[in-house]
Amino acid sequence: MASKETTAAGFVSVSREITESIRKVLDKQAVKFVRAIKQDTRSGKSEDRILVLATWRLYLFAVKVPTKVEVTFNFLEIRAMNTYPEHQVVIDTDKTTYSLRLQTQDQLDHMVSHINYALSRVFNNSIYAPPICRAEGDLTDGSHKFSPNSESSLEPQKTCGGFSETYAALCDYNGIGCKEEVQWDVDTIYHSQDNREFNLLDFSHLDSRDLAVIVASMAYNTWFTKLYCKDMRIGSEVVDQVLHTVSKSNSLEELTLENAGLKSDFPQKMASALSENPASVIHSLNLAHNTLDNQGVSNLIQQVCRLNKGLRLLNLSKTSLSSKGVVSLSQALCSSDDYSNSLLHLDLSKNPGVLSGEDATNLYLFLAQPNCLVHLDLSGTDCTVDSLFGALLRGCCADLSYLNLIRGWPTHGWRVSAAGTL
Repeated sequence: MASKETTAAGFVSVSREITESIRKVLDKQAVKFVRAIKQDTRSGKSEDRILVLATWRLYLFAVKVPTKVEVTFNFLEIRAMNTYPEHQVVIDTDKTTYSLRLQTQDQLDHMVSHINYALSRVFNNSIYAPPICRAEGDLTDGSHKFSPNSESSLEPQKTCGGFSETYAALCDYNGIGCKEEVQWDVDTIYHSQDNREFNLLDFSHLDSRDLAVIVASMAYNTWFTKLYCKDMRIGSEVVDQVLHTVSKSNSLEELTLENAGLKSDFPQKMASALSENPASVIHSLNLAHNTLDNQGVSNLIQQVCRLNKGLRLLNLSKTSLSSKGVVSLSQALCSSDDYSNSLLHLDLSKNPGVLSGEDATNLYLFLAQPNCLVHLDLSGTDCTVDSLFGALLRGCCADLSYLNLIRGWPTHGWRVSAAGTL
């Protein structure tokens, strides 16, 4: 065990032996900052520690050789960080609070700047970043709060909105290995093709936990505008992160989860997620081939209607939609002129009998209003053709270019001209 050498201020010296021991423990992690500090204990005493900052994580090492990790946490676990006189910083995390004292103000500034910069790379200066990412007025000489979304932390846009950095940070936070293939595909293939649609099928070979972290990385990303998944069942971990992304993203415009094995309560959960995000720009929603709760679907449509861009595409094909569900959906569509001015694509196909009775009247009322529908698929719904065509002639025949009314599950649909003739 190495002996402790102290400086004039009472801090231990970081010897070469300790430094080498630290690097062995951290293996391939990039070490950004190493300093001797004092850690205050609950008993009022202070203990010597070696503070190490890696790219996404803080470590406190014991002052001995071989050394060991006494404390570690990812920067994403930080809930508040305050500085005080005598170079002290108090960090509140999910689990506990740490009080640390550094040797100089420059060291303290370096530490705080590194953490703030790292967090700014994760959250892309989003207004929905956690509390530590909030600037609160002028900084005083007493307790200071630091914000990684301050203007000083801004930098040129990174590849694909810095997706790979956010992904790496979340992998570290969740204790899973960072898949270089994911980063390479995004930084090379997606970027070179200027592809803004993130396709989960590209990573279908990964397990559910890996996919969940990938989806979570989109929550604050400003590059990707579409999330696509078709004919691939996604687990609850992935679904939870889809909902989290919906509740935080101000860039996601299109969401496709077709035949993804969603549970019936997904629409209601998504409606709740959207209610938390007034900045959402989602305008296209494809939940086809999932068994969904009808009332939840209605609530979701109403919630989407409150968004700035309205709804352009809605695909509820083969979702076990009932006639009562159509009533709720139709009432939602009729509740705002935004739908008439925005909805271009509506697909309610493969829901047998859903339009066979009087409950379909509300949908015909919507179709009879002036609207901009271009694509309408009601195949396999047993709709009443006379009632439908009467509504179409009064409403959307000017723009409608595709109409499918086949009762079965067709491979080809009816085509109509701009004038609405068959």
